[in-house]
Amino acid sequence: MKRTISLKLILTEEQSIVLFETQKTFSDACNRIIPFAVENRCWNRVALHHLSYYSLRKCLPSLGSQMICNAIKKVCSSYKVLKIKKSQDVPALKFNQNGSVHYDKRTYTLRGNVLSLFTISGRIQCSFKIGQHQEKYLSTGKIKEGELIRKGKRWFFNLVLDIPDVEPIVDGKILAVDVGENNLATTSNGKIYGGKKLRHERDKFLYRRRKLQSNGSHSAKRCLKKISGRERRHVKETNHIVSKAIIEEAVQCGAKAIVLEDLTNIRKRIKGNKRLRSRLHRWSWYELQQFVEYKAQAKGIEVFYLNPAYTSQNCSICGCLGYRHKYLFKCSNCGSYQHSDRNAAVNLLKLGESVVSPMAPVNVPMVAAIC
Repeated sequence: MKRTISLKLILTEEQSIVLFETQKTFSDACNRIIPFAVENRCWNRVALHHLSYYSLRKCLPSLGSQMICNAIKKVCSSYKVLKIKKSQDVPALKFNQNGSVHYDKRTYTLRGNVLSLFTISGRIQCSFKIGQHQEKYLSTGKIKEGELIRKGKRWFFNLVLDIPDVEPIVDGKILAVDVGENNLATTSNGKIYGGKKLRHERDKFLYRRRKLQSNGSHSAKRCLKKISGRERRHVKETNHIVSKAIIEEAVQCGAKAIVLEDLTNIRKRIKGNKRLRSRLHRWSWYELQQFVEYKAQAKGIEVFYLNPAYTSQNCSICGCLGYRHKYLFKCSNCGSYQHSDRNAAVNLLKLGESVVSPMAPVNVPMVAAIC
């Protein structure tokens, strides 16, 4: 399995300027590759290399041959993520000058506490800072590719490591997790991770941004720049906390698998007024599921995604359609009252048991009709 650690670089002022110029040149190379990809409808790495390589070498000789190959790879990866269909037009992407710079084994070297990076002015060597958690990964993992990024005046090198896989757990239970907005996550064991506080804080961030944007003054723009990314970091931290708690619960109950909802294209099915759509489109359910998946992988727990159709409408006891109102689920057939999110999680658990641990009778008895 692969993990990414972030190295905080310790640079001189001259080295920082050289990296900034390299970043601008690399983004310029990516933007020069875009017309070749659009005109030829090509995002295959080898084919796009033959189309654009020699032209870029003439325009940007200081970038070097291998960095041009890295730029071609980055452009191809950006187009492959879009999953463009044959009937769709190829969009012309634009890479920001502050974008990341892709490095491979030929353009960087890591030896001990010294990192050597390729730049348009030659190689530079610098030291870096990492925490204990990153040191553990660095000592056990195999070094792969890297991304150079800039946050303000600080430079970071995101290093990808190939870590030995953990053997999957063979015997154990199954834990189902229902995700939502009011409650970030609800497990089939009955554990509820509330999201009311996070939703209130996100509404406050949204209200403040709107107020500053409507002001339009220079001080308001400075404040917008200052608070930029604060909400995103807070949501990411909350998802890390919740996902870690879910994995701890799975380990304590001896789970061998975790079942999650497959919510692909859910944003296209959202119906409601503008305020509701704005709130739900900022719902970070996918990030939470991704955090649960990679943390479960480190514990040897498998993760499955299943279609959650009717899991919120059916009763987990008798299977009939019931009535849901906010947190309450009521079944008119069996008369049960349950928490609506936990009811959905239990239904997802039953669905997961039929897929993950299929069971069938070995001998089917023959029943004769008696006249």
